[in-house]
Amino acid sequence: MKVLHIGNLKGGVDICIRNILTYLSSDFEFVVVNGADDRNKPYVRNGQEVRSYKISMFRPISFSKDIKALVQAVRILKKEKPDLVHCHSAKGGVIGRVAAFLTGYKSVYTPHAFSFLSSENKRNKTIYRFFEKITRLNSCLIGCSESERLLGIQQVGYPEEKAFAWTNSIPAIQVERIKRPEGIAAEEKYLVTIARPCYQKNPMFMVEVMKLLHEQLPDVKLYVLGADFYSPLLGDLKQRIEDRGLKDTIKVLPWISHDEAMGYLKYAQLYLSTSIYEGLPIAVLEAMALGKAVVASDVIGNRDCVKEGITGCLLPLDAKRFATGCRRLLDDEEQRCQMGRNAQEVFESDFLINNRIGELENIYEALFHKV
Repeated sequence: MKVLHIGNLKGGVDICIRNILTYLSSDFEFVVVNGADDRNKPYVRNGQEVRSYKISMFRPISFSKDIKALVQAVRILKKEKPDLVHCHSAKGGVIGRVAAFLTGYKSVYTPHAFSFLSSENKRNKTIYRFFEKITRLNSCLIGCSESERLLGIQQVGYPEEKAFAWTNSIPAIQVERIKRPEGIAAEEKYLVTIARPCYQKNPMFMVEVMKLLHEQLPDVKLYVLGADFYSPLLGDLKQRIEDRGLKDTIKVLPWISHDEAMGYLKYAQLYLSTSIYEGLPIAVLEAMALGKAVVASDVIGNRDCVKEGITGCLLPLDAKRFATGCRRLLDDEEQRCQMGRNAQEVFESDFLINNRIGELENIYEALFHKV
């Protein structure tokens, strides 16, 4: 069975695709179509480079570039003749589903957080939801969490029989290979977040949390990883950090290798997520895999993996509540470590890809055989 993946494949979406290519059985063949500005390493499966194409697909809306990307996608589909087109993220969802509809191929869509969740105003939210609905066409939905599946049914109009969920899953992390980052002392206490500075990740709120926490625990730092590609609030974030007098407390790092990021995560006291919305965050799963308690916003995606009072804290977006939650776990090492152990157990039972990949295979097979 040949599956063609299409989307702007960056960050967590890129990791998701690579995991699927690695762990799905040899009964499947893959083709990858991604955006012209996706700075990806080659996609590899069983030691062989996967056939890939780059098309004129960019995150911002551009009529001319989007039409060009659609024409390119149609040509690729006619050439590759896939059994199923798996579309990822908002732009890939539109281009991929329309191209599949025009060429008569079956398609499935994973939003990795629906586009209308990203809008800061009601008017744009309504417009984005409308486009999600009209480009649904004859596709099916595979939510990356149960919350995303339900949102697709309730707000986008997917029939229940065409809405599935395959929870984001990752492989076990080889802890013994992870090294302490240079410059991080053994006694240093810090929080870490892997979050590009953008509306979704809510970086300004994060600064306010750290301002309050700094007043109580001045030696605790925060490392923000991933400030590179598509980081529209990076300048504002740095200015807010300076305005709050936190230049020595909050360290913003550019995009680094996965191994380096895991180093910061392994030696952190807590993982912090202040997101306004999520699909199901890969970084939180990585924190759980490494046995870290998570302090996270109580929103779609986070609440699909963080268990309040068991693996961490799920909190409303109130800076005082967040600072208090972090302070409580930083002061109580026994509770923090127990939550970390719980998080690792939940990860292994619910989010380890080796145990979950068969579910995706079954969904693909069901869609392939469905008339």
